[in-house]
Amino acid sequence: MKFCPHCKINIGGNLEKCPLCQNLLTGEGEADYCPKIEIKTKTRHLVFRFILFGVIAAIIINLALDYLFIEAEHPSWSPLVLAWLLVSGWITEFILRKHYNLLKAMFFSMIAISILCQFTESFMYLAWDKWNIPYLGITSGYIIPILCSANMVANFVLSMIDKHFTEHSLIFMFLNILVGIVPWIALLIFHNGKPPLAWSICLVINTIAFAGLVIFKGRTVLSEFKKRFHM
Repeated sequence: MKFCPHCKINIGGNLEKCPLCQNLLTGEGEADYCPKIEIKTKTRHLVFRFILFGVIAAIIINLALDYLFIEAEHPSWSPLVLAWLLVSGWITEFILRKHYNLLKAMFFSMIAISILCQFTESFMYLAWDKWNIPYLGITSGYIIPILCSANMVANFVLSMIDKHFTEHSLIFMFLNILVGIVPWIALLIFHNGKPPLAWSICLVINTIAFAGLVIFKGRTVLSEFKKRFHM
């Protein structure tokens, strides 16, 4: 029988990782207690196929409108629509998986949307230069810190109402804190004057959430660190 050194429990069967904390198990394995059962996922696969078909159809229509049917000179929007459709499809597929980590999904969705918004703003400025589109820095100055702040608040609330998020998903909350604090420090060093207001608000929200997490869930936070870093 295998043993989890972090959860302090014995695990029957021949699993490699603990089903609770996902850390490696020690000891000798044994025969599985139950035969493996193949889970039918026809409905889920059908949903994914509809999503894939919708994304491909939208891409084809977008390219046709941009390059075939509109003959007048216009800024090409196809790369932007293509990027948004692909990322939206990926996020939808990620969220609809049978087994997913909610905080992980929230964190990577935030990163994907932030990159996408930055790509959109940069593309409009560089590729549409003759249309005199100014670069306003909206993504870096407002969208990213707002997304980070909203994600942090949602993470904190989930961690307070359900200990599962605190015990097994805390690493993504700390990654979110880094996203909110590290850019503020970099802006403070390299930016002339104080960082933008949105980043300062994001810093305050991340700091308060971290302090609250330590105060209310201090032992769980320490336990999570020990499990994640094998301390």
